[in-house]
Amino acid sequence: MVQPRRRHRPSDATHPASQAFDLRDLESLLRTCTTRRQWFIAAMTSLAVIILYRSGSSTRKHHRALKYDRDRGAEKPTFAALPELSDRRRLWPPDPNDPICQPKIYVHDLPAGLVLPEATISQCRWSAYNSELALHSLLTSPDGPAYPRSLLTTDPASADLFLIPMFPACYLFDCWVKAGWIKTERCDVDASYIQPIMDYISTSPETSEYWQRNDGEDHLIFHPMDHGDGYYTEKSRAAMNLSNYLVTVGDLRPPPYSKHFRRYKDLVIPSSTHLLNSYHFNPMDYLDESGNPLSTPREAADPKKPTPPRTRAEIFVPSAPAPASGFISRFFSSSPSKQAKIAAFSRSHRPTTAIFRGGVGEAKDGESYALGIRSLFFPSDGDPTTPPFSSSIHDGFSSLPDYDLALQSENHDYALALSRAKFGLAPPGYTLDTTRIYEYLAFGVVPVFIGTGQIAGQVLPFQNDVDWSSFSIEIPRDQAHRVPEILQGILDDGGRYEVLREKVWKVGRLLVLEQGQGNVWKWLARDLCRLRRIGTGAGPEIANN
Repeated sequence: MVQPRRRHRPSDATHPASQAFDLRDLESLLRTCTTRRQWFIAAMTSLAVIILYRSGSSTRKHHRALKYDRDRGAEKPTFAALPELSDRRRLWPPDPNDPICQPKIYVHDLPAGLVLPEATISQCRWSAYNSELALHSLLTSPDGPAYPRSLLTTDPASADLFLIPMFPACYLFDCWVKAGWIKTERCDVDASYIQPIMDYISTSPETSEYWQRNDGEDHLIFHPMDHGDGYYTEKSRAAMNLSNYLVTVGDLRPPPYSKHFRRYKDLVIPSSTHLLNSYHFNPMDYLDESGNPLSTPREAADPKKPTPPRTRAEIFVPSAPAPASGFISRFFSSSPSKQAKIAAFSRSHRPTTAIFRGGVGEAKDGESYALGIRSLFFPSDGDPTTPPFSSSIHDGFSSLPDYDLALQSENHDYALALSRAKFGLAPPGYTLDTTRIYEYLAFGVVPVFIGTGQIAGQVLPFQNDVDWSSFSIEIPRDQAHRVPEILQGILDDGGRYEVLREKVWKVGRLLVLEQGQGNVWKWLARDLCRLRRIGTGAGPEIANN
C-alpha cells in the first residue's frame, strides 16, 4: 500500500530561528514598509504644501494690499493745503496791480520848431511802429485812463524820470511815404530832428539842469523800429546813448544780430499792430466776456453797416451790444450749468487749429528772413528760387485740415478768423519780434513761438514780471517741421489747451498796447522802478546768517 507523501517543515538546522518567518510575515513586513514610505511621502508633501501656502498667503496679502491701495483712491493719505502767505509779493509772477513804486515822470516840452506837425502824427497812425505815439498818448492825454496819468508830473524837480517826446520812427515813416517807400531814405532825420532835440535837452537853460543831474541816464527815448537806434548816424547815437531806450525788439543772440539791443539799458515794450492800433478793430465785437467766439459778431464789426469811426485801440469793452438773444439762448443761460454748456459749445466753435497771416520774404533773403521757417507754411515744388523758397517738396502746413494760413486777408475776415482759431503761429521775420503776437493775445489765441521766444534768445516784453510760458508754446527752429504733431499733442492732452487759452484771456491780454485801460504802463512802471532802483533798495545792512 502506497503511503501519502508528507510535507516536511524545513529543519531548524537549515533555517535558524532569527531568519524563520513564513510568507504571511513577509507580506506583513512589506505592508508595514509601504505604509511607512507612504506616510513619509505624505508628511513631506504636507510640509511642502504648508510652506507654499504660507508663501502664497504672504504674496496674496501683498497683492490685496496693492489692490486695496488702488481701489480706495480718495482714501490715500492727504494733507492740508499750506496757508496763504501774508505777503503775496514773495511769489512770482507778481500782481501788476501791486506796484513796486509809483515813478514820477516828467515829459519835456519842446520848442514848436522841433515838434512834428499834426499831419505827420496823424499819418503815423498807419505805421507798424506807432507804439511810441500810443504810449506817449496814454501818459499825457487828458481823456486817457487814470493810470498811467497818475504817473505824470508837471514838476521836473520832483521827477524820477524824464520822457523826451521825440518820435524818430514816425519821422522816418513819413519820410518813406513821401519817398515812395524807399527805406534807405533818411530825409535828414539826424541833422534836422534828432540832433537839434538832443542839443536842446542837454544844453538849454530850461532842461539842461535835469539832463545833467544824472548825465541823461534818467531820460527815456522811444526806438520802436526793428533795429533800434541803428538807423541814425554815430553822432546822433552818441547824443542819445546815455539815455534808456524803449524798444520793441530785444535780442540776446551774438552780434551782429543783437548789436542794437543794449541789454541793461533798454526796456522792451509791445509792438503796435495794424489791426488793433491802426484800424482799431475790437476783439470784443467778435468774442464774449470769456473769450469764446460769438455765433454772430456784433453789429459794430460788420464792415457793411455804417458805424462811428473808431478813435482808439480797445480790447476790453465791446463797441456795441451783442445781438439780441433768442428764446433758446435765454433758456440755456438760466443756470450756471447751462452757462457752462454754452461755454463748451462756444469753445467747440474755435474750429481752426492754427492761423497765420504773413509773407515768406524774397529769394535773395535766404535764411536771413524768418530763419527759413516760413518755407514750411505753404506748398513747395522744391525750387528754392520760387516761393516759399524751400529746397524740399512738400504740401505745406496750409494744406492740413483746420489750418488757416494765408499771405493776407481783409481786416474783418482776419478778425473773424482769429476769433475762431486755437493757436497762432509766430515765426520770426527779419527780427525775432513779430507784431501778430499781440493780435493773437487780444483775440484769445494761444501764441506758438517757432524759432522765436525766450528759447531763441528773444527778450519778451516785461518778462521779469510775466510768465509767458503759462499762455504760449515755444518750439525751437530744429523742431519746426513737427509743429502740427506738437499742437495735436497739446489738444489731445486733456485740458492743457483750455488752461493755456484761459491764461491768454486773463494775463496775455494785459500785455496788448490798448488805450482803454493802459495796462502796458503798469508793467513798464515796474521795469522803470527796477531800472532806477526806486522802491527796490536793500534797506539796512543784512546780518550774516
